[in-house]
Amino acid sequence: MSTGELHPSVQQFKAFVDQHPSVKNQLRKNHKLIQSYYEKFMILGEDDPFWENLPEDDKRSESTKKMDWLKQLGVLMEDVNWEEVSKQIDELNGAIGQFQQFMTDVRKTREKDEQEFEYPYY
Repeated sequence: MSTGELHPSVQQFKAFVDQHPSVKNQLRKNHKLIQSYYEKFMILGEDDPFWENLPEDDKRSESTKKMDWLKQLGVLMEDVNWEEVSKQIDELNGAIGQFQQFMTDVRKTREKDEQEFEYPYY
């Protein structure tokens, strides 16, 4: 056997994985499972019920979940009172503006205090 060839049992496992999409999907999700799945394949064989009990990776169900989430988001957006949101944003902008003005006044007061506290010349 040359260095480029796989052991016959590894070739059998590879063919088994190619024929079983649920096994292939599990191995793609978690590459650390390869060794344990190979060992189970060698001990249990390919007809064991273990291979049938693996969860199916259905991409359609994922896209359905995404669509359901988008539908829920759309329903929530319909229920939002946008005029109230606009008022809240305006109030927040006003509060931020007042805080900025307060900070500017504090700085000016500090600068005046520092200027007034000059050491007298003796």
